Amino acid sequence: MDEARLPRAGDLVELTVDTLAFGGKGIARLGDFVVFVTGAVPGDTVRVRITKNKKRYAEARVEELVAPSPDRLPARCPSFDQCGGCVWQSLDYAVQLEYKARQVGESLEHLGGLRDFALLPIVGMADPWRYRNRADFSVGMTEEGTVVGFRPPGRWDAVLPLSECHLLGQSIENVRGSVEAWLRESGLPGWDPRTGTGYARHLLVRSAQSGAEVLVSLVTVPGELPNASGLVQRLRASHPEVVGIVHAVNGGPAEVSSGLESTALWGRPYLLERIAGITLKISLDAFFQTNTLMAHELCRLVSQDAGLTAGAGAIVWDLYCGVGSIGLSLARHAKAVLGIETVPDAVADAQENARMNKIDNAQFLEGDVARVLREVAEGQRHLPEGLDKPDVIVVDPPRAGLTAKAVSRIGEVRAPRIVYVSCNPSTLAPNVAQFAGYGYRLEHVTPVDMFPHTPHVEAVALLTLEL
Repeated sequence: MDEARLPRAGDLVELTVDTLAFGGKGIARLGDFVVFVTGAVPGDTVRVRITKNKKRYAEARVEELVAPSPDRLPARCPSFDQCGGCVWQSLDYAVQLEYKARQVGESLEHLGGLRDFALLPIVGMADPWRYRNRADFSVGMTEEGTVVGFRPPGRWDAVLPLSECHLLGQSIENVRGSVEAWLRESGLPGWDPRTGTGYARHLLVRSAQSGAEVLVSLVTVPGELPNASGLVQRLRASHPEVVGIVHAVNGGPAEVSSGLESTALWGRPYLLERIAGITLKISLDAFFQTNTLMAHELCRLVSQDAGLTAGAGAIVWDLYCGVGSIGLSLARHAKAVLGIETVPDAVADAQENARMNKIDNAQFLEGDVARVLREVAEGQRHLPEGLDKPDVIVVDPPRAGLTAKAVSRIGEVRAPRIVYVSCNPSTLAPNVAQFAGYGYRLEHVTPVDMFPHTPHVEAVALLTLEL
């Protein structure tokens, strides 16, 4: 396109969106020039305002929907245009699944340079609503008083009032409303990050067993919680599913709701969840998948790819094991399971979960995976007897993926199978390519929709060692 005719910031342009970018924005083209459009879905013809322009692309937001895509649906949420938490809520769910599967395949091909693998059908949800078992709310101030909600996109200093969120479990949403009402009645102001003033900063609510158990943590500035008994009475009377109430304090600048000093006001500071035939204890700060129904599917897929058969005597390593959900679900068909996790509370939960489920062939170690494996390789640490030569290694790292050192240490173990659980295709792809240097071949990958109505997608990949 002629450079003189390229759109500039502030211009109003009419475009038709062709496809979706990683991250969820629509992609439109003016010749060879690409425009990333916030708030559009493929097939939309829109009038957009250019917000940023570069040499090869521009960014824009929708000002007017000229002609809607046949795949566009009315958004359920009244705050959809302001919240930004589920940017694909207006896109037909079947189409969402198509784009997510494509994202996984294209990431492996383009970012990993991988070919000759099978992209299996994506596993989606029968009912893609009310699936989240955790919400980290911010607390702020509006003209109506203290408000508990979410921060709008690009705003670190404001909180959007929340009337209804169709991704949250109903029990979580109900507790949010009760805590907001109690804060207002108690005259406790929300936090203003600009001035560093206020009292209540965050509300963390987690649920288990489809909302049958709920754990609540109110995060404030340091100091005793005024009228704590009133909060406990309000929540216990209105929400019998609440099993524990915690007061956490944050005196620092970081906007965090977990990993803080806390005091139990009432009940127990953990949940009990059922998944893949086992009961799991999940402490307030321990990692667990935010979509319990699809966590069942993850365990099923991992078990399938691990290829364990009863009586075969397989050794399984579960790296980045969290509270042990995957490893413990595999234990019934394994000779022994070793889990490694860096978060102390999660390791303690995993050990307790093994005892609670009467699983005596699983052990869990605390430590960084790459460091633990390096110490083992250098003879500085000895693994429990019989667990040094795994037949299957399961890895479930954070979004950043495996570090090069972790890939190296895992690859040097030369387990016949690696099952990689990923929440980020763009880091899965280079990791799988790195494993190829240790003799591993990507057999297949299954996309899993853990987060409907968002651009995020999970995947389970099977790598086998070529002898």
